[in-house]
Amino acid sequence: SSAKCGACGPGYKTPLDAMKGPREEIVYLPCIYRNTGIEKPDYLATVDVDPKSPHYCQVIHRLPMPNLRDELHHSGWNTCSSSFGDVTKKRNRLLLPSLISSRIYVVDVGTDMRAPRIHKVCLRRLQEMSHLGDGN
Repeated sequence: SSAKCGACGPGYKTPLDAMKGPREEIVYLPCIYRNTGIEKPDYLATVDVDPKSPHYCQVIHRLPMPNLRDELHHSGWNTCSSSFGDVTKKRNRLLLPSLISSRIYVVDVGTDMRAPRIHKVCLRRLQEMSHLGDGN
């Protein structure tokens, strides 16, 4: 089974294989403060979802972003399931784009998955994105 293959690379061969794999022990949730009246940076919450853990269903770490008013939107891995079978690939970075600002945060989740830290901040330039609305 793919879930037991220690040298298969990240992800799973199929969605069904992923469903048969081991359950997640932690999850990462982008948390935003937009329209709350709270002037604090958005943060990435690390939540313990291991039912055997004493911290089950608790936020075990908060990683505040270094800037205000980003509005983190969604997240994605640096390596997707299409890399299954490529042992040179790792899921060790989480990408957090922002809706309001032009920033993309690259978060290191590989060094300490229970306490992620910012690896890099990328700034999207609007002139580079101008082609998005012109049909090209």
